[in-house]
Amino acid sequence: MGDKSSIEWTDSTWNPVVGCTRVSEGCRNCYAYELHDRRHRAYTAGKKLPEQYAKPFKEVQLFPDRLAQPFHWKRPRRIFVNSLSDLFHDDVPDDFIWSVFEIMAQSPQHTFQVLTKRPQRMAALLAGRYWRDLGTPDRPFFAKIIKGEHRAGDVPFLPNVWLGVSVENQRAADERIPLLLQTPAAVRFLSMEPLLGPVDLKGWIYPGWDGDIRKAIPAPRVYWVIVGGESGPNARPMHPDWVRSIRDQCQAAGVPFFFKQWGEWAQVHELRCNEPGIKGKPWFNFNPDTSVCRIGRKAAGRLLDGRTWDEMPEVVR
Repeated sequence: MGDKSSIEWTDSTWNPVVGCTRVSEGCRNCYAYELHDRRHRAYTAGKKLPEQYAKPFKEVQLFPDRLAQPFHWKRPRRIFVNSLSDLFHDDVPDDFIWSVFEIMAQSPQHTFQVLTKRPQRMAALLAGRYWRDLGTPDRPFFAKIIKGEHRAGDVPFLPNVWLGVSVENQRAADERIPLLLQTPAAVRFLSMEPLLGPVDLKGWIYPGWDGDIRKAIPAPRVYWVIVGGESGPNARPMHPDWVRSIRDQCQAAGVPFFFKQWGEWAQVHELRCNEPGIKGKPWFNFNPDTSVCRIGRKAAGRLLDGRTWDEMPEVVR
């Protein structure tokens, strides 16, 4: 949990849940899994580390004492919820999930970004429900979630909560995006990191969105797309054309595109791959026309076609 985050598309992280289990190819080299279990081994060997490392990462842990953390952050910010877990993991009780949502409802100054690989549970819990505003002028949108008949003034989602799914390849896109579209949200987004193959998003990103969630939504759609390559010791390379294709699809649809990083591998000139400190790094040939070199995440950077892509949804509440 951090007041400041190194993740480029958020400002802070909030982890009332820690721990997860692998569900797809995007989880194979999970940075959080590997980091946590290294620290868990150190913890069991007697090193003084935080309580969360007492158990291995595959054992999901709840930390109720962390629920109030957003109340202490007065400056409005984007908050990534559970960067070290998945809020909709089967081992997180419904009541705890509702507690997280109630904290988000009581913190309207912040924007909360919730990302999951388990959209089936997210849709099952949130679809068909709405938020009843119990607020006052001093504390707007102190809300309660209701399941039942809609009443004037009720809304189908919290206006400061963005919901997203992880998409690493076409199979994940086909399985997860339709479930995301069944779930009411102020902003729906995709985190395509690590990107492990080409993905066609046609039909899921909607052209012409004007950014105002108060207006009627003509069709379910994705509002924001994040793309990034894999990092870490076992990182798999990402083809540059996979990234360009997604960027071009987003531009054609008017959907904000955020390029987070190349990861460990990048397409560089052969001479650069032989520079001091990089020499001897392996090459990966996708085909005769496209090769990438493992030069490290920092050296690979986050430039795509000569520029950064830091587009964000501009939401009017």
